[in-house]
Amino acid sequence: MRTSGILLHVTSLPGSSGVGTLAEADRFIQFLRAAKQTYWQILPITPTDFVNSPYASPSAFAGNTLVIDADELCREGLINEDSLLQSKQARGNDYGYAIYHKERLLREAFANFIKNDPPAEYTQFCEDNAFWLEDYALFCALKKHFGGKSWLEWEDEDIRMRKAEAMERYASLLSDETDYVRFCQYVFARQWRQFRDKLRAADIKLIGDIPIYVAYDSADVWAHSELFDLTSDRRPSWVAGVPPDYFSEDGQLWGNPLYDWDAMKKERYAWWTRRVGKCAELMDVLRIDHFRAFDSYYAIKYGEKTARKGHWRRGIGYDFLKHIQDSFPDLTVIAEDLGDIPHSVLELRDKCGLAGMKIVQFGCDGNRANPFLPANFNEHCVAYLGTHDNDTTLGWWQSLQPWQQQTALDVTGLDNGEHIAHKLIELLAESRAETVIYSMQDVVENDTSARMNIPGTLGCWKYMAKRGDLSKKNAAWLAELTVRTHRTEE
Repeated sequence: MRTSGILLHVTSLPGSSGVGTLAEADRFIQFLRAAKQTYWQILPITPTDFVNSPYASPSAFAGNTLVIDADELCREGLINEDSLLQSKQARGNDYGYAIYHKERLLREAFANFIKNDPPAEYTQFCEDNAFWLEDYALFCALKKHFGGKSWLEWEDEDIRMRKAEAMERYASLLSDETDYVRFCQYVFARQWRQFRDKLRAADIKLIGDIPIYVAYDSADVWAHSELFDLTSDRRPSWVAGVPPDYFSEDGQLWGNPLYDWDAMKKERYAWWTRRVGKCAELMDVLRIDHFRAFDSYYAIKYGEKTARKGHWRRGIGYDFLKHIQDSFPDLTVIAEDLGDIPHSVLELRDKCGLAGMKIVQFGCDGNRANPFLPANFNEHCVAYLGTHDNDTTLGWWQSLQPWQQQTALDVTGLDNGEHIAHKLIELLAESRAETVIYSMQDVVENDTSARMNIPGTLGCWKYMAKRGDLSKKNAAWLAELTVRTHRTEE
């Protein structure tokens, strides 16, 4: 079946709370239905790091509480209307505003929640998620206790090393704070379940994103250090990144700790299985970011200032991926197979029967055999004009030299650059790709000011759609295209 969808992260929904929240989801679901779309694609929904990136989370399992619907908490009587109104004065994207006010609201809601005995649903949630929730709750409480420092810098070595006496002592000392963290995760999980119910009722499937690596300063590495390539004092031995290339002469030094795959295998990949299982609860389709690391991954000695001196290592490969597929047979997986990809990665992808990705912006180089040109797409792929890491299509077009623009026009068969984003969306929809995903920025023809992320730089993740973007006109245009290109059953 030919399908299409829209990429728009939850925090980019239009709103007045600093970031988009689940309170604004209903209108976007209605827009997707009116536009006859099958998919809503989002970025990782885990908590963000100190630069607001969803790809370096303090937990691979927890939910991002910034997206909690405060209106729902007010309707439940957990926060008052004055508190709610005070949290809705932001103009556009403002993470600082969102973090401050959501924390204030959740503290108020928690204070009211604990006045009564917890409902059975809350107790069951804590029991079902104890594997990650207990460590995450204590990790967050300890981070606050030690002034927000990375766990490697906590002054008490015993708790850094998770010695039993220290674990018991801090769990008691910080019990109020750990209860608060559990409550926040319970609220997120409950609201996300309601959100998924609304998507199912609208016949919309959710595509989520899982970064292959986790952050060093995370509950996962602190609690499961034996599963990562760390030294005896639990510092990283080697870290992740990619080598120098055409785009970066120093490469990219990501800094994530590498997995100890031998240790993972001895536990029959239990941590990873639980991680994917959590994703399967939250979404219908899972995009694995940096899929190539399952075939081969780049290792850089910890302490290096650039990624120049790394080397490639063999990845865990098919054994692991087959285990995941057998464990979750109903979960559809997309392999992010972009970049400098050896043929062995494509062989692994195909052996697993996974769809890869195509990016039209990578195809306009004058080479008519370029696999990223829509005319050259195979059917079993998920195709985009650009992802969250690319410029908007209009911004990309405006950045090209005149000869590059002409090359793009020649290879795509277009006449001129007027409404270039819409013209390329049409070309994408007409392609053989089974699934195509349009970014919301391209649907409304935004320029580079609406770009979501520039890899390797700070100050990103700020894009927020406008309420007017979800117009009947935009939905009607997309619906007509969807019907014309046979990407809907209706």
